[in-house]
Amino acid sequence: MPGSNPTLNDILFNGDYEFIDLTYPFDKNTIYWPNAESFAFTRKNEAFGSDGAWYAANNFAAGEHGGTHIDAPYHFQVNGIRVGALPLDKLIVPLIIADISSKVNDDPTFVLQKYHLDNMLNDNFGKPCVIVFKFGWSKFFNDRKKYLGIQPNGTLNFPGLSAEVAEWITSSYKNIVGIGVDTASVDPGSSIDYPVHKIASAAGLYNLENVKLDESVPDYGCTALILPMKIALGSGAPLRIVAICPKQIPTHF
Repeated sequence: MPGSNPTLNDILFNGDYEFIDLTYPFDKNTIYWPNAESFAFTRKNEAFGSDGAWYAANNFAAGEHGGTHIDAPYHFQVNGIRVGALPLDKLIVPLIIADISSKVNDDPTFVLQKYHLDNMLNDNFGKPCVIVFKFGWSKFFNDRKKYLGIQPNGTLNFPGLSAEVAEWITSSYKNIVGIGVDTASVDPGSSIDYPVHKIASAAGLYNLENVKLDESVPDYGCTALILPMKIALGSGAPLRIVAICPKQIPTHF
C-alpha cells in the first residue's frame, strides 16, 4: 500500500543486496584437524522405483570441528554455552571483515598482534557483531598440506591470532560476540596451549573457523547469517555462514 513501511523482504530482494556464501562444501576433501573424524558420506538409497519415481536418502558422519564450523564456548570452557543454546541474536549480526592478508603476505608463521590492526576495529557499530580476520589463507584450502602447514614431525604451521588480540577484543569490545578466521584455528597452527580459544570461550565468545574468504566481501556494511547445525550438546558444529551485503559497483570493466 502507498505510504506503508517496507518489509524486510522488500529491502532484501529489491536488487540492492547480494548473498555471499562463506562456507566450504562438506565432502571427501573437507579439511579436519589431524585427530578428528573426517567427513564420511555413505550412499544408502539412490534409485528409481518400480513406479519410475526417484528416491534418495544417504548417511553422513563427521567430527564437530572441521570444514567451515563453529566453536561454542563449551569447547574450552566447562560452563560455557553449547551449540544448541547459542541465541539467534548472536548468530544474525553485523559482520566486520578485518583484511590483514597484505600484512601476512603468505607467511605461515604470522601471528596477529594488536599493532597490526591500526584503526581496523574503530567502527564496531556499538551493537553485537562478529569480526572475521582474513589472513588470505582461503586460496590454499584445496591443498591440505599447505593449508595446515603440516611439518615432517606432524606439527602444524599457519597464521593465527595472539593472546594479546584476544584479550583486547574481549576486554575492550564488549559488543563482539564471535571471532572468525579463514584458517583452521583462531590460534596459530604452532600453538600447543590454545590461549585464544581459552580467552574467547571464557568471555562467552564463539569462534568461526575455516571461513571461506576467496572472493571480495566489504569490510563493513554486511550482515552475517551464522547457522550451525543445532547439535544440542555440541562443543562445535558444521556451519553455513552467509554474508548479506550491499551490491558492489564494479570499478573495473
